[in-house]
Amino acid sequence: MIDVEFAQLTDPGCVREINEDSIGHWPHEDGWLFAVADGCGGHNAGEVASAMALEVLAREMERAPGTWSVSKRLRRSIQEANLRIYDKAVTVPELHRMSTTLTATALTGAALVAAHVGDTRLYLLRAGKLRQLTKDHTTGFDPLQLGLKSLDRAREKPRKYILSRSIGHELIVSIDVLTLDVEEGDVLLQCSDGIHGNVPDAAIAALLASEAPEQVCRELVTTARDAGGDDNLSVQVARVRSCPPRSPRKWWQPRA
Repeated sequence: MIDVEFAQLTDPGCVREINEDSIGHWPHEDGWLFAVADGCGGHNAGEVASAMALEVLAREMERAPGTWSVSKRLRRSIQEANLRIYDKAVTVPELHRMSTTLTATALTGAALVAAHVGDTRLYLLRAGKLRQLTKDHTTGFDPLQLGLKSLDRAREKPRKYILSRSIGHELIVSIDVLTLDVEEGDVLLQCSDGIHGNVPDAAIAALLASEAPEQVCRELVTTARDAGGDDNLSVQVARVRSCPPRSPRKWWQPRA
């Protein structure tokens, strides 16, 4: 079984009264699932959307047939969350146009499988080098993936924060799924844009390399707040202490 040291923290930040982020983690017999969602839609709608996304994700992952691969389970679970949020936004006037980002990562055996929609991010620190594993689905960053603009221009406000893809916005959502072998010593960071928008990559890498997960979470939130904290702040950190040799393994056998 993979051995992971895990911590998470969410904070409303310095400006917003309501925390529309939601975070969750579910340890299981053969691994971990952890997820962060950043809701949007105004009033309490964003908070509802992000909470619904994590609730449906956890429930559908448990319900999915054991013969399905982890990537199929994640895709189907997130599509179901998208449909539930979309339906509720259509039928409840106060929740009109609510949606949410979502990044969910499963660790099982010696492998990582992540599913992603929006501008929440998953990072990997390995051998001292920080790598962003997910791609931002925003009008600022989408052209960057096609080589149409520079990274500095892509980071300009306000276009950086305009989502081009989110859960609940349309009836069908396109989901990025990635897989990666994990190694002992790897550190994973999953966070909302309130963190990565206020803390430079170099500072993130330094913290991940030198501090325990719980301390990393606290210091990232503090650093983001010191930088203005203009958005909700959510962070999850998983440090891989050991993992078995890579081999086919069953996933999602809940602990008693």
